[in-house]
Amino acid sequence: MTSLMNKVFLFFRRFKKLVKLIDKQTKMKYVVRSVLGALVFSSLALLLPILMVINMFIYTKLTLFLAILLLIIVMSWAFLYYFFYYKLLKIYHPKLEEYNTLMPQLVESSLVALFFMFLGIIIISIIL
Repeated sequence: MTSLMNKVFLFFRRFKKLVKLIDKQTKMKYVVRSVLGALVFSSLALLLPILMVINMFIYTKLTLFLAILLLIIVMSWAFLYYFFYYKLLKIYHPKLEEYNTLMPQLVESSLVALFFMFLGIIIISIIL
């Protein structure tokens, strides 16, 4: 049990160090551009599937299934957002190419997707 806890603490220590290194290399102007670009790209990528699912809500027997599918699409938005964010950040800061941004990307997107999952479960249970 302690070995597992040590691995978890070591993982988050590496994550924290890597995020600090990335934050030292970036400038605020390019971070804002990356955030706005990632919001636009990820929203446009999921716009068509979301509109298709919303239009299918006219079938009343599929309401629960479609709500769960919509929740999965919203959770996948977090992964797309952080993918585009770190991709754009590497384009604006070529020095970040030497850092492995996969770990911060997966950790941050997993936390946001987990938040959306809890929020979605609460909303689905209240509405349906």
